[in-house]
Amino acid sequence: MQDAREDDAPRRDYGLFVRCNPGALALKLSDEGIAIAGDRLVWTIGTSEDSRPLTDINAVHLSVAHIAQHGDFGSCIIHFGEAAPLQIVGSSAFGFPDEERDPVYAAFVRDLHQHLATRPAGAVRFSAGVSEGRLKAVQVMLVITGLLFAALPLVLLLLSGDLRMLVATAAGGILVAGLYGWMQKNRPRGYDPQHVPREMLP
Repeated sequence: MQDAREDDAPRRDYGLFVRCNPGALALKLSDEGIAIAGDRLVWTIGTSEDSRPLTDINAVHLSVAHIAQHGDFGSCIIHFGEAAPLQIVGSSAFGFPDEERDPVYAAFVRDLHQHLATRPAGAVRFSAGVSEGRLKAVQVMLVITGLLFAALPLVLLLLSGDLRMLVATAAGGILVAGLYGWMQKNRPRGYDPQHVPREMLP
């Protein structure tokens, strides 16, 4: 992160990847750069910058992605009414958690909310987590994963005494714990911009 000035407005840059079409599949992220410059949000697409007034923002949605055996990273989707939403992620270019970007992402989210908290109550909708439908799907996946990768190896260990099943049980337990943690963090809810949910930040 670095502080700079553009058109006499205080500006703070964050080295994070941005996406203008969050729903599209991307094998590698390439657009990098988001900044808060005075009362505007500025981002880089390709080699050019685009910007919108912070007052155009009408919703912010936070969530956490979990990559098995790698960890978590945050996602912040900003809505501008009828315009396409903008997604800012704290991951690497290939969509994996990135410890170096974690504090940068957390700083961006906190700074953005600090600005938006001054808006009139109800002007911006703040939400976190995933949809109820997706949460229920993950709950089903959690049960299946627990049975296949934790309970089954444990039963085989008890029946056969094969210690390799102990390793499989432990690995399955870690996988189940990761999914359960993700599910707890991503329960759908609203929140106060002055108190960003700690679990939504790396």
